[in-house]
Amino acid sequence: MSGIGSAIGRLFSLPAKAVSSLTALPSIAQDTVELREVVRLLARIAGDTEGLLPVREDMARVADATSVLGAVDDRVTSIEKAMPALVEVQRHLNQLPETMSGLNEGIDRLSTMMEHMLASLDALATNVEELRGVVAPVGRLANRVPGQRRRAQPKP
Repeated sequence: MSGIGSAIGRLFSLPAKAVSSLTALPSIAQDTVELREVVRLLARIAGDTEGLLPVREDMARVADATSVLGAVDDRVTSIEKAMPALVEVQRHLNQLPETMSGLNEGIDRLSTMMEHMLASLDALATNVEELRGVVAPVGRLANRVPGQRRRAQPKP
């Protein structure tokens, strides 16, 4: 009888389980509605993220293209450090036209002086030739004076 009693107990427990399961149906229905909303949102997210693959590829290209920026930054830093010297050079370059003008004026004055000097040297050469022509007879006469030939000869 113990076998029959346990079978009857199982038989009566089935409707109790069914009734308790029926009470869970509203909660299951609510969860099902929420799951449908989750599925709908996931489908929307999947659609939105489909466009990210090209963006990812574009970002890879951007990363490659900007990889040289470190070297550029180093160069800019070097230029920045050199700026005081470059400003000083620029200041001197700004004065260059004035300096060049002064040099041109000085060269023009020097050129004029050189032309006067050449004219003076030509006049001096002419005067020396004339003087040589005048002094030559005196030199011949001086060579005829007695005792002059001995002085002109070197002593042994």
